[in-house]
Amino acid sequence: MFKAYNFVRQNMDNNQKTILIGLNEINFEFLKAYIKKGKFKNFKTLLSNSDHVETVSEKEYELLEPWIQWVTIHTGKSYDDHKIFRLGDIVSQPQLHQIFEDLEAKGKTVGAVSPFNADNRLKNAKFFVPDPWTKTSVTGGWLVRKFYKAIHQAVNDNAQERISFTSIIALGLAFLLYVPISNWWTFINLLKNRKKPGIKAIILDSLLIDVFIGLWKKNKPDFANLFLNSGAHIQHHYMFNSSVYEGEQKNPEWYCPEDWDPLEIILEQYDRFVGQLLRYKDLRIFIATGLHQQPHLHNTYYWRLKNHRQFVDAIGLRGCKEVLPRMSIDFLLEFNSDNDAIEAEKLLNSYHHATDNDKIFRVDNRGNSLFVELKYHRDIIKGTKIISNLDGPTVSQFEDHVAFVAIKNGEHNGIGYLTSNTPLQVKGQIPLTDVKDIITEAVLA
Repeated sequence: MFKAYNFVRQNMDNNQKTILIGLNEINFEFLKAYIKKGKFKNFKTLLSNSDHVETVSEKEYELLEPWIQWVTIHTGKSYDDHKIFRLGDIVSQPQLHQIFEDLEAKGKTVGAVSPFNADNRLKNAKFFVPDPWTKTSVTGGWLVRKFYKAIHQAVNDNAQERISFTSIIALGLAFLLYVPISNWWTFINLLKNRKKPGIKAIILDSLLIDVFIGLWKKNKPDFANLFLNSGAHIQHHYMFNSSVYEGEQKNPEWYCPEDWDPLEIILEQYDRFVGQLLRYKDLRIFIATGLHQQPHLHNTYYWRLKNHRQFVDAIGLRGCKEVLPRMSIDFLLEFNSDNDAIEAEKLLNSYHHATDNDKIFRVDNRGNSLFVELKYHRDIIKGTKIISNLDGPTVSQFEDHVAFVAIKNGEHNGIGYLTSNTPLQVKGQIPLTDVKDIITEAVLA
């Protein structure tokens, strides 16, 4: 146990509430550089009270994925112990105890919005809105359920910039109910720039913040969690446009204008959120990142299938009963049998670019399901052809099947950060596996 645990017990009121904010993959060195430029007064206040400690996670780069790290935070187990490799896998592993149900079992009330790769196993949640990719139950009123469906649709169709009319209605109702009039001008300014890179993700997280605050103020659970991913998305795609980035890489003007810094804008929204929470003197605040991102050094393109089912049918995958889009370039295929999955794996692995011979997909086989990554990272131009080494049909105009997602700017680094409005009194680095215990001790203090 860390010496911080006894400090928490001795210095916190038993009636205090606790919130864990997941600022996924945010680079604190960039954050502190913005603060030095006079930005983000609320982050400055928070860090001046406690600073932060570094968390250490997996050593293998392929395990430095947020859907792995956040399971580690929720369960207190490393990948070697929890073995969750895919986004959404947690729902099939009930033996892995998460912080949510563990605290409920100890008599604490719990609420969560978009907890990453988390299963809703709560018996009496105050509210539980899953992340857009994990198939688990929603706890909340009818508007909360409609809001979740809208977020799920908008996020999973983001590469095609498509949002349904019903989703617009649900998001509009959530805005009217949960966003205070004092924040309307923030959204108006964001909407004025809605064509700019990163703005849709910023609007989404800004709305999630206000929905979370509204649900939290109404229900006041003992422990609440909000996970925010747009900062990670923006770092991945637009880090080179940050005014505090000092590297040599540069985004094309057509991709992101030189004078546009979406990272500063999303951090402004996070700073607004932190400022709102700091007003509650009886509230414990923890911020964790899981990982952080460092600048990527190569020219890498990301692509996403426009219609996953249509493509699966076009290349003749047999026995595929369900197609589930995941984050960005990934998708999950579920089959009627292990044999069908094996044959599909062989076919997907056989596809390569007709000219440069690079493979198109990376496949992880888990029995009767495949987790697939569209791994081709060069430009896909008109007339791009992909071919199969087996009997799969040639796809002569692959560009018609994919949507451009981004140019990679940021890449994962296994060091993450943990900070709080109450001094942690631990120095240096701590294992990511200990974050659950630190927060649990604070909630139970």
